[in-house]
Amino acid sequence: MQLINNLASIKLYKPGIVIFDPVVLDGFLKKRDIQESNIFDAFLNDEKLGWAAIHEGVVIPIYQISEQDYSVFLIEDCESGSSLPEPKFCYSGFNIKIESGLMIVSDLNALMDWDKEFFLNYRENYASRMPSNDFLDIPAGLYELELRGYKGLKTSTSGLGYGVKVNPLEKFNSLNKSISIDDLDFEL
Repeated sequence: MQLINNLASIKLYKPGIVIFDPVVLDGFLKKRDIQESNIFDAFLNDEKLGWAAIHEGVVIPIYQISEQDYSVFLIEDCESGSSLPEPKFCYSGFNIKIESGLMIVSDLNALMDWDKEFFLNYRENYASRMPSNDFLDIPAGLYELELRGYKGLKTSTSGLGYGVKVNPLEKFNSLNKSISIDDLDFEL
């Protein structure tokens, strides 16, 4: 029986986190015939492409944040009144599509040097992964993601982390295009 992973621990080597399902990201890249390994540059150089990746629930970027150790964990409804510290921030409305049952949490290197074979076979490759990536088990579906930032956690060496609450959706909600990811402060 496979254990469910609801806590990811990562060490950032680049100043940001990306959240994605590798199957969904690979499908997005194939559909748009993107061949280069630096997907991050492709998203930056073509704002429409980057916005489409966010809007279609392919990737959620969390940057600019310090290069430290972070925990990323699932928040259940029953944990709302738990022993978690008061969140520094709470942002909601991010779309995420999960097909593989995995939600990868990685530093920006995952997009700057996309390793399709590694991420598409993530469970098999898990033992050889770098500490800059980990995963959470999420059933296949469409979700709205709420992200909460925490200081003083016991789950990471730095005490810093992000709680993720995933709310199932029938279809994606429209994202507010007037708010840019760059306008949100994810720093802890």
